[in-house]
Amino acid sequence: MDGDFQTGFDVFADVLLNPSFPAAAFERERAIQLELIRAQRDQLLQSCNQMMRKGLFGNAGYGLDPLGQETSVQSLRVADLAAFYKKLAVPNNCVLAVFGDIHTASLRAAVQRAFGRWKKGPDVVPPQSPPPALRQIKRLTDSRDKKQAVIILGFPGLTIRDPDRYALELLQEGCSDLGSRLFLRVREKLGLAYYVGAQNFLGLFPGYFAFYAGTAPDKLAQVETELINEARLLAAEGFTAEELRRCKAKVIGQKKIARQDLGGLALAVALDELYGVGYQHIDAEDARYEAVTLEQIKRVARKYLTPDRAVIAVIRPGE
Repeated sequence: MDGDFQTGFDVFADVLLNPSFPAAAFERERAIQLELIRAQRDQLLQSCNQMMRKGLFGNAGYGLDPLGQETSVQSLRVADLAAFYKKLAVPNNCVLAVFGDIHTASLRAAVQRAFGRWKKGPDVVPPQSPPPALRQIKRLTDSRDKKQAVIILGFPGLTIRDPDRYALELLQEGCSDLGSRLFLRVREKLGLAYYVGAQNFLGLFPGYFAFYAGTAPDKLAQVETELINEARLLAAEGFTAEELRRCKAKVIGQKKIARQDLGGLALAVALDELYGVGYQHIDAEDARYEAVTLEQIKRVARKYLTPDRAVIAVIRPGE
């Protein structure tokens, strides 16, 4: 390791072990956070997605707004931040990933020197996110002083450890890009939407899968019908062989490109280890996508894309 690495590593260790939380920086970040919360209301897709998440998960876990609420952010103090950091940043809740031109023995010595006396803390238990318990369609509606409308059809999803995740991620890809069946039918053929796609959220607890679209208010009912029909069609027929081939090529290609960035690669490996799928998961990732079959696509769509047990969130124009 060269001197620049050692200098950088020493600074990194000092920040991690001896954070100072300056009051001025804290207030600057608070102001930024509050502005993001206020600006979110003007972001229709983001607001609608948060409403859908709350409909699925309630006022806990994934149902909470990641940005927080104005009142809670306003009430925070530096002491609250320091206490949270002390609870979370402990060696038994940490994975250190280092990638690049390094010498293992020298790195091990540097890590031992910097972190050898870092004391273990209480085990960190991730906050629970209650699994959705839907027995019928749940409808949620809000309004904004906008001309456009947004609709999201959300289904209970799965965890990062679930083997069905690879098929569900391919389903997302097959419903998201400019060549997807959703785009070609809903936007290009029928002219019903400004944009349309799918989102698959995975977590330590079951997440969600969703279809979304931005449309004109008078076309909301038609778009909802098309999204529900697409879910039923995927459950009944799955993908064509060409769709599956294209989705695999796209997803695997994106993964390979992402791995070329050492910072992104280190982050992905560290999180895989931290979340319990193992640091070697990334080595077998491509093969797991490649192994997904047409029958698996159909089975997973049938299992998760159930329109009679979903949240339909809509934001339409209004005061």
